[in-house]
Amino acid sequence: MAIYHLSMQIISRSKGQSAVAAAAYRSGEKLHDERTGEQKFYARNVEPETMILTPTNAPEWMKDRNRLWNEVEKVEKRKDSQLARELNIALPIELNYDQQKELIQSFAQNEFVQKGMVADIAIHRDDVNNPHAHIMLTMRNLNQDEFGKKNRDWNADFANAKENNRGYVKNGENCLSIREEWANYANEALKRAQSNERITHLSHKNRGLETLPMVHLGHVAHDMEKKGEQSDRGQINRERQDYNQDVIDLQAYRRQKEEHLQKMKEKEKQFSFSTDVEKTYIQKAASLVGQKVITLQDITARHKELRKMSDRHDPIERHFHAQQQQFLNVSNYYDRVSDLEREIQQNEEKVEELKKSLNPFKLKENNMMKRRHLDKISDLESNKESYESSIQKYKETLRFSTKEEFYKRYQEFSQKKENRLNQITYEKKQIQVETRVLLQAEEAIKQSKIREISSHYPDLKTAGKYLAYDNALRLEQYHEIAQQHQFSLSNIKQSLDASQKKLDEFRKHQKMVLIEREHVSTMSKEVEKLSSVEKKLDELDKTPREKAKRLVSKKARQDYEELQSEAKYGRENLKELGYKGQKDLQQKQSRMNTMEKTVVPWLEKEIKTHESNINALDTIFNAIQQATRSQEQAQQRHQLSRMKSTNINRSKNQGPDFSR
Repeated sequence: MAIYHLSMQIISRSKGQSAVAAAAYRSGEKLHDERTGEQKFYARNVEPETMILTPTNAPEWMKDRNRLWNEVEKVEKRKDSQLARELNIALPIELNYDQQKELIQSFAQNEFVQKGMVADIAIHRDDVNNPHAHIMLTMRNLNQDEFGKKNRDWNADFANAKENNRGYVKNGENCLSIREEWANYANEALKRAQSNERITHLSHKNRGLETLPMVHLGHVAHDMEKKGEQSDRGQINRERQDYNQDVIDLQAYRRQKEEHLQKMKEKEKQFSFSTDVEKTYIQKAASLVGQKVITLQDITARHKELRKMSDRHDPIERHFHAQQQQFLNVSNYYDRVSDLEREIQQNEEKVEELKKSLNPFKLKENNMMKRRHLDKISDLESNKESYESSIQKYKETLRFSTKEEFYKRYQEFSQKKENRLNQITYEKKQIQVETRVLLQAEEAIKQSKIREISSHYPDLKTAGKYLAYDNALRLEQYHEIAQQHQFSLSNIKQSLDASQKKLDEFRKHQKMVLIEREHVSTMSKEVEKLSSVEKKLDELDKTPREKAKRLVSKKARQDYEELQSEAKYGRENLKELGYKGQKDLQQKQSRMNTMEKTVVPWLEKEIKTHESNINALDTIFNAIQQATRSQEQAQQRHQLSRMKSTNINRSKNQGPDFSR
């Protein structure tokens, strides 16, 4: 999983450190320290991936690692000089090598290099589970071809960066939080890579977590643990893992308890708006799923499980029926073989009888009869072989070798089939019963919710039972947004009218901005056009050759006069547009640009919000009106029914009229 680690330090001579040695260790390159005359080289099993990023005004030689850090050593004269700043950053293992490189490059470029620092980056991948980057940063401003004065603004809050959670690059009056910025860069890269992992710079305490954070092992402790040796830091992590597991178990218990209490409250509220019959339905469904409280989500989940159970039945039944047909086929083949064997035997017996006949007068007839029986036997033998061949094909599938073994397997299969199909029939009945109970409970829960929501609207009266569940949920959403206890149709109508009025105002402002944008754009185009015409006229007036040409050429005079007319028309047009000069136009353009960045997006957002609100309110208003109309129609039907019943009873009581 992605972990957060970002540590900072200053490489300083007071600690006995060298910028050249530090760069050699991190890059894996052989560097020559000109100050001490030593060769600095640290061999690595896996070659680091390195790069040097420089500001736009930096000379080319600063991309040479050896010269860069030797120049840093030369410019620092004090024995306690601060030579470089360094960050050690863990890279997310969810990213591939190219993504890790792009991430650390963009972070260093935007946060340090653009502010004037040179960044020497080395990515270490010695351990696949611990890819990390070292960023060494210069501390002085760049003056043409060399280093200038130290930039003290870059030192802000560096020494206590971990304590106050700030970085060390100053931007105006505020310090940027480098730790937070790294988390933002990394999370954006993880998002682009479609990974769900995220990191945070915040401590467990600031995040409100009860668990303790793991400590960073470092390369020494990491190597020890890898070899099976226990380190102090590793022991701290092991103890914290045990403690965190206890905390997680406790948190799980608290969550379960909270969920149970929440469900009991929901059940109490649910039952307060349910009839006795509906309560019975709900309790019966709860007992089916083995819970004290049941929700619509539980019912949906159980429906899904029942559908899966039902879907498994059909393939099993098809398999049994297919296998049953195979057994029947083989059984029929065996019966047919038995019949054929019996016919063969009968024909063989007749042949033997004919052989024993000694009547010389019937010799020819007997030979013909014998030949006929022998042909019959041959045909029967051929049919028998065909059926035996068919039986042979089923032996491997049905797992038998002899006829006796087949009938034993057939009997076992028949018993197994009967038991399994009886079980499936029972399960199907149970599914039907359970589905019916769940549907009753689902309807009961929905009706309870409808009554609960309808109770907030006094003028709905009994219209709640005519209200659709989806519309009731919209009403509930409106109720929660408004944060009031009682509503009426007039409340919603007032909100709808107010939102529509606001929307009209915002659209009016948006239209005014669009008109002004068009006005400024038209004025700008006219000014540009007039400027181009006046420039052409000015060139014609300043050139003696063009002046002479106009004296002798009618076309040249016409072209010149057309340009003068175009310039005159342009000035008049600008005057009508209210043009007061280039400075005034620039002010209008600047104001328009500001409005484009601030006012226009704000207006678009407000319009979208109010349109959404109006759509929601309109849906709610129509839903309530529909429910009320349904209620009124039901009441009218009931009254008509009562009137008809009264008229019929009155006619019966009066009896027939004999006065006529």
